[in-house]
Amino acid sequence: MITVTRIGKHLGAEISGVDLSKPLDNNTFTQIAKAFFDNEVVFLRNQKLTEAQHVAFSRRFGELEAHVRKESRKPGFPEILVVSNVLDEHDKPVGSQDAGRFWHSDLSYKKEPSLCSLLYAIEVPVKDGTALGDTQFASTTAAYEALPDEMKQRLRGMKNVHSYVYYRNKNRQAQKEAAARGGRVVTEYELSEEQLKSVPDVEVPVVRTHPVTGRKGLFVNEAHTSHVAGVSKEESDRLLAFLCRHIVQPEFIYRHTWRPGDLLMWDNCVVQHKATFDYDLPLRRLMYRTTVRGPAIA
Repeated sequence: MITVTRIGKHLGAEISGVDLSKPLDNNTFTQIAKAFFDNEVVFLRNQKLTEAQHVAFSRRFGELEAHVRKESRKPGFPEILVVSNVLDEHDKPVGSQDAGRFWHSDLSYKKEPSLCSLLYAIEVPVKDGTALGDTQFASTTAAYEALPDEMKQRLRGMKNVHSYVYYRNKNRQAQKEAAARGGRVVTEYELSEEQLKSVPDVEVPVVRTHPVTGRKGLFVNEAHTSHVAGVSKEESDRLLAFLCRHIVQPEFIYRHTWRPGDLLMWDNCVVQHKATFDYDLPLRRLMYRTTVRGPAIA
């Protein structure tokens, strides 16, 4: 029997009583989907999934998206993005090492941004009995609802630009600053012009209405939003700084501590997330992510 246990204040729940490696009837899937959209982030412990099973379950939510970073896709399964610090026998990364450095929602820079992502934990770094590499999630619906009415009115009709090129430049600058401080430098791939052209900038509402639940959330993030459209740079910078700080206040956050076998889903329409880089080799982290394509934003 499926059980849903709320963990966080505004988001985050554990679903138990389901083995996703076995055939899933429509009634059980409907319960999982309802729990997901109700709680914005859900996870199932102790799953033992093949790549094909991971992909098949993800596909129940819609069409899957192959990530622009072709070099980080799982061989034989282009729908799976490998998120890992593991190196192959030639000391080359087997997946994306720099994913999640900033608060973001996956593929928000696409014309049809992701509806949801499903991340499956294969290996989790552990030091002195403590799991490392937590992921934080922030509810933009809770953040929007907490805004004063005058701010909600101000944001009505405003748009912001999401840019993958902006994100790559921001990531590159952060890498340089980390190197200058003598801190950890996370290797990242350079993308080709063809790859970058496949993800042109998009202009989307600052306040987005969820395509399934109808709830309103803030659709801006520090990783991908280059600017607010139609206002001066000074006003754009002030507004984005305020909104980005507001969204990630502790009261709106659920922090997940991973275990091998966790399958965790988050709603990219109304949830942002951020990785915690508190581990390094020889401590290994290996995860597989699928993303479900959502509708274009009106």
